[in-house]
Amino acid sequence: MTPQTGSSFHEKSHFRYTERGPEGLLGSKRVIIALARGGFYGPGSPAESFEHTLSYLKSVFAFIGIRNPEVITADGVNISVEQRKSSLKAAQAEIGTLAIA
Repeated sequence: MTPQTGSSFHEKSHFRYTERGPEGLLGSKRVIIALARGGFYGPGSPAESFEHTLSYLKSVFAFIGIRNPEVITADGVNISVEQRKSSLKAAQAEIGTLAIA
């Protein structure tokens, strides 16, 4: 699956319908979500309830069977130049800890 704007999922290759409803078929795939946010929307932040991007992506991936995507975030990149550098540096360090599959 190539990430791209407007990509779609197809029945029989990404999911199938069963008596219990849709069943994702890509559960064995590894997904890494790299997400940069202008503000602070992570757990415990005052704007946490406004976070929709990550929750949407997790829902979409769960629909096709990927229940535990790995997530790297860089929050606050529009707050200041210093914050951007700090957030990106932390995200890059976290990327460096990912196991190569």
